[in-house]
Amino acid sequence: MQILPDFDLKDSNTFAIPAQASYFITCDSVEDIVRLCKDEFFRSQPYLIIGGGSNLLFVENFVGCVVRFTDDAWEVLNEDDESVTIKVSAGKKWHDLVMETAQDGYWGIENLALIPGDTGAAAVQNIGAYGVEICRTLSTVHTVDLRDGSLRDFSNEECKYDYRYSIFKEKEMGHYFIYAVELRLSKKPDPQLSYAGLQELTGHPTLTPEVVARHVIAIRESKLPDHHTLPNAGSFFMNPIVTASVYEALLREYGQVPHYIVGKEYKIPAAWLIEQCGYKGKKIGNVGCYERQPLVIVNYGGATGEEIVALSEDIRSSVKEKFGIEIHPEVRFVKTLNSNPALSK
Repeated sequence: MQILPDFDLKDSNTFAIPAQASYFITCDSVEDIVRLCKDEFFRSQPYLIIGGGSNLLFVENFVGCVVRFTDDAWEVLNEDDESVTIKVSAGKKWHDLVMETAQDGYWGIENLALIPGDTGAAAVQNIGAYGVEICRTLSTVHTVDLRDGSLRDFSNEECKYDYRYSIFKEKEMGHYFIYAVELRLSKKPDPQLSYAGLQELTGHPTLTPEVVARHVIAIRESKLPDHHTLPNAGSFFMNPIVTASVYEALLREYGQVPHYIVGKEYKIPAAWLIEQCGYKGKKIGNVGCYERQPLVIVNYGGATGEEIVALSEDIRSSVKEKFGIEIHPEVRFVKTLNSNPALSK
């Protein structure tokens, strides 16, 4: 365990916001987490558990403890002729896991290549791309209950996964510290190629998980900025799901509307809505919408969290005014007051 006071969080969030944390704590074992949660000073402080910081926006300095799990090991728990179950530490970089399992010939998460962040955070967010979500392969989430140091495992069903949602996003679940997840991957070909851009791989003579993953990487690199050179948090907004009547009204107004059918409803790309409002490539001060993908808000240098919040609110208002549709941030706005409260009062 390492405890660093007055810590600059700029390199711990992909927006590169230079917020300060009173304390930054790294844990690299379950024993570290248990020891930490029994520490009287830690229990007296607000706290925030982070992964790679790819889905966070620090709006102010964090007065309390920011904690990150750093162990990045993974292992095969069991396997048969059809599948393999792996246990992955929460600190494993998600993209590295995708590429390593793809190179081993395991199917299931190859469509999720190049998504930044750590594996534990991926399970919280239920990350998804190109027709696949992590919940499709995730079987178990391993946690430490910070209230008493006990271990608790959650099944896939108990996580209550939905679009960009898990039960761990609820405030009352903030005392569960994820330290590992289990994924069940297929050893037999199981390509998911229904999304545009991947369909051209249908019929590929030597299709492997790695071929799919590298194709996804090429697509993402052609559309999305690298947060190391142009700080961003990827998709800032979730795609809204609307009723058939709302979709039909849009169709009458605009002729063609990109969409994905979700049961009896329609998922409309937030990027399309934002572009129609004129934000693609628009820059305001130090922030703006990326020129190739308006769903991505970028920090052009020196931006504050407040500037990014202001732009996101302008975008939401414009979409609401033009289409009558609410879009909601996928990114979490972080303030000390909306973090996990002290365990002891």
